Amino acid sequence: MSGWIRELAPRGRNVLSRAVLPPVQVDRLADRVGAGPVAWAVELAQGMAEHMTTQIPQLAVDGLVQELRKGCEAVALSIVAALAENIEVAPEPPAEALTGAAEAVGRGVGIEHLLQSVQLGHAYAVREILAEAERHLPASDRFAVVGHVSEVLFAIVNQLSAEMTREFSLAHAAWVTSSAAVRMELVQEILGGKPVAAEHAHRVLGYDLTRRHTALVVWADDLEQADPRRLEAVAEQLLRAGGATGTLILPVGRQRVWAWGSSVRGTSVGPPASTGTPPPGIRVAAGLPESGAEGFASSHGQALDAVRVGMLSRTGRWLFDYAELDLIAMLSTRLDEACRFVHRELGGLAGAGEPATTLRTTLKCYLDTERSLNTTAELLHVARNTVAYRIQRAEQVRGREIEVRRMQLQVALALAEEFGDLVLGEPTTPG
Repeated sequence: MSGWIRELAPRGRNVLSRAVLPPVQVDRLADRVGAGPVAWAVELAQGMAEHMTTQIPQLAVDGLVQELRKGCEAVALSIVAALAENIEVAPEPPAEALTGAAEAVGRGVGIEHLLQSVQLGHAYAVREILAEAERHLPASDRFAVVGHVSEVLFAIVNQLSAEMTREFSLAHAAWVTSSAAVRMELVQEILGGKPVAAEHAHRVLGYDLTRRHTALVVWADDLEQADPRRLEAVAEQLLRAGGATGTLILPVGRQRVWAWGSSVRGTSVGPPASTGTPPPGIRVAAGLPESGAEGFASSHGQALDAVRVGMLSRTGRWLFDYAELDLIAMLSTRLDEACRFVHRELGGLAGAGEPATTLRTTLKCYLDTERSLNTTAELLHVARNTVAYRIQRAEQVRGREIEVRRMQLQVALALAEEFGDLVLGEPTTPG
């Protein structure tokens, strides 16, 4: 009965590279049941998350939406594992599926929305799995499969709903008695553009809105690093080292904090890159320095855009500064379009493998240094003639000279460097 699950494959290519859970966790299941079913589960989870946020817009906010995606992926992997290995009793809900409860409490999202999301995800998963069963199985086998799928998924949903309610209740009880709840409510009003008197904000937040602000978002890669106090300490250290004389730091669930650092008029808090390195597994996004209440909100919005880049980035770095990534952030709001753009502009340079990577790296450095062969050679630690050969070869592989749509070429190279296989993989065909 379980054999057909192992035949599943995603509709697009390089789907595994878009997984949001740690690669070791995804690879471990792929070793057990095959890469095809696991990639299909990742694709299923993406569809589940998009369906949930479309139906429940309250879930599509920073912090919560990332946890929602992780939770959907963890559940989808559990479903595929249970079906592929013919497990009669559904496994315990994965820990990643429950972290959204604490995020929801901090954002004012009710338990009813979380439970509705579970039901929506269940309905979506049932529909997709049964559609695949119909494609892979003869009619005589479908009845038994439908029964098994229903049993496994209903068991998972029942356990998940119960555990989600318990986690939410615990988080809510702790939240309502904390000062962070009052401060977050006021911060949300400021971010939403509501008029807030600076004196009132100062009393509640202990923070001066009339100053010049730099916003940070500090988050942990996984649950092992999820300690709000540790994240708050990192944010405080980076802001103070950058010259902040006032700070406001708010936990947003278990795995991230929002932070602002302010300085007197005319000066700005220094960029985090110059103020030290956080512990491994912790990442930081920064907005631009902006003034007043509007600047408080706009710098935060920029930091959130940088977070989105950071969640997708394949570079392995810890800092995502909007000052450097503004163009990348704007162009990556639709990753499918970014992928097609990269392939259009790079041509053969979008290929996989070390030769193409070397040519892209050399060409990007050459263009970034205003076409200086000497500077490029120094930065890449190769001979000047090697750079010249690679540039010539890059033009041949691309199929066009570098002066043709040069601005678009530089942007495509930057996207390829930042997102790797997410934009270099085979682009999907528009529906």
